[in-house]
Amino acid sequence: MRNKAVLLNILLAAIIVVLVYQLSTNTAENKIPAIVKSNAAVKNDSPGGEKKSVGAKGHIHPKPAVVIGSYGTDGKPNIMTAAWAGVVNSVPMSIGVSIRPSRKTYENVMATKAFTINVPSAQFVAHMDYAGNISGYDEDKFEKLGLTAVKGDFTNAPYIKEFPIVIECEVSETIDLGSHVQFIGKVIDTKIDLAYLDEEDHVDMSLINPVIYGGEYYYGYGQRLGKPWDIGKRFKDDENPTFQPKLYNNPTLATIHMRKSVRHFTNQAVSKEQLTELVKAGMAAPTAVNKQPWAFIAINDRTVLDKLSEVLPYAKMLKQATGAIVVCGDMTRTLEGQAQEYWIQDCSAATQNILLAAESMGLGAVWTGVYPKKERIEDVIQTIKLPEQLIPLNVIPIGYPTGEDQPKNKWDKNKLHWNGFSKSEQE
Repeated sequence: MRNKAVLLNILLAAIIVVLVYQLSTNTAENKIPAIVKSNAAVKNDSPGGEKKSVGAKGHIHPKPAVVIGSYGTDGKPNIMTAAWAGVVNSVPMSIGVSIRPSRKTYENVMATKAFTINVPSAQFVAHMDYAGNISGYDEDKFEKLGLTAVKGDFTNAPYIKEFPIVIECEVSETIDLGSHVQFIGKVIDTKIDLAYLDEEDHVDMSLINPVIYGGEYYYGYGQRLGKPWDIGKRFKDDENPTFQPKLYNNPTLATIHMRKSVRHFTNQAVSKEQLTELVKAGMAAPTAVNKQPWAFIAINDRTVLDKLSEVLPYAKMLKQATGAIVVCGDMTRTLEGQAQEYWIQDCSAATQNILLAAESMGLGAVWTGVYPKKERIEDVIQTIKLPEQLIPLNVIPIGYPTGEDQPKNKWDKNKLHWNGFSKSEQE
C-alpha cells in the first residue's frame, strides 16, 4: 500500500512538471510574438548596453524647471528657479519644493508659509535661468526681468503674470533633508492661460512648450510618446493603443515620420493663435533669392470652410475641420522670366513646414491641391475673394485628429541611388 502511495506521488509530480513545461512553452509561443508584433512600430535607436556606475547622482529625467514666487517680510516679491520640485501627493494635491536655507526664498517661505509655482514656457528660459543665478538679497528680479508680480488670490505669495501656469500653495509641512529643506505645499489654486486650454480644460503641452532641466542644457517639449493608460496596451493580448507612434530620440525625425494626411477631425476648435503659429512655420521655409513670393489666408469661419468644401472636390473634410490655411503665390513678388515658376517650389516648401508644424502641435492637416486646376483656382479666388496677384496653390484643412488616420511607411530602398542613377541597384 505504501509503495502504491509513493508511486502515485511520483506520477503526480511528473504530471505537474509536464503541465508547467507546457504552460511556459505556450506562454513563450503565444505572448512573446504578440509583444514583438506590437513593437514593430517602435524604432529602437537607443538599445540598452553595458552600464557604468557614476556614483550617487539624481539622474531622474526629465526634471521640471519652475520658478518659485514668495513675499519677504517687507512685502517685496521675489522669485527663484528650482529643479528639485514635483507632485508628492494627490489628496490633498501637494507639491514638494526643496530649497537651500541660504536662499532668500527659504527665508520668505519660512516667514509667510506660502509660495507659488510658476511654470515657464520656452520663451522665458532666459528669465528663468537668470532668476536661478541671482540672489533676491541683491536685486529685485521682477524689475530686472520686466516681469509682473501679481498677489495670489488665495495665498500670501506673488505669481508671475506672464507665465502660462501658476499654482498657489500654502505650506503644510517642512522636512530638513540635509543640504535642502523640503517645503510641502498644499495646492490651493491653479491658474492657466486660456490660450493653452482646450474645450475640456486640458492643457496643450505643445503650445506651452515647458522648460525641462537636463543638467548641461535646458530642453523644450519633445515628441508625444504615448497616452497614459493607453500605450501600455501594447502588452495586452486583447487591446491595442489608440496612439502608438514610431519612437525616435530625435524629435525632428519623429515629427517627420509621424506626419500623416489627416482627413478625420473632432469638433474641437483650432485657435487663432495656433493658426498664426502654423503660418509662422510656413514663412520659415526656404525661398529662392529670399523673395518670399507667398501669402497665407487663415480661415476659422465655419461658413467659409463649408463653402470651400463645396467647391473643392477633394477637400470635403473641410466640413469637419475647424480651421484651414490657403497657401497662395504672390505674383508681385516672384522672380522674373522662367524663374517666376519658383514660386511653386517656395510655396510648396512653406506648405510642408505647415504640415510638419501641425503634427508637432498635436493637430492634423492635409494638403489638398488647387493649382494648376483652373476651375479650382477660380473657385477658391471667388470664395475667399483673393486679389488678382494671388494664385492659390492649395488649401490645408486643419483640426484635431480623431486618430483614424495613421502615418504610412514610404521608405523604399530601391528608390535610393548613390553617386548617380544605377539600374543594377534596383535588381
